[in-house]
Amino acid sequence: MPRWVWFLPVGGLVLLSAIIGFRLGWLDVHLDESTAIEAYAKRYMRDSGSPVADCTGIPGQEVWLVVHCGAGWEYHVNRFGGLKHVFRPGEHGDRLQRSTGRPRT
Repeated sequence: MPRWVWFLPVGGLVLLSAIIGFRLGWLDVHLDESTAIEAYAKRYMRDSGSPVADCTGIPGQEVWLVVHCGAGWEYHVNRFGGLKHVFRPGEHGDRLQRSTGRPRT
């Protein structure tokens, strides 16, 4: 068997890694605040049945965005658009400290 045949699996892995890296980079470059807020507003509508117009987004300290929806819903979103934490109405926790990085006073 020729020697170059042994390098085909390695070349295939390198090519697959390049394709996955390009795709993730493409998604990261084209993700903006509006897209993330819209996505979590749709999730809020699906979770609570309320309209998406109830949602707004603000920058966070430990997270990229904090999407506030309705009365008491908060979605903490990381820079890649992933959900870090969700607070539902009636959940206890120090929301202000988590969203702004400052203790409540």
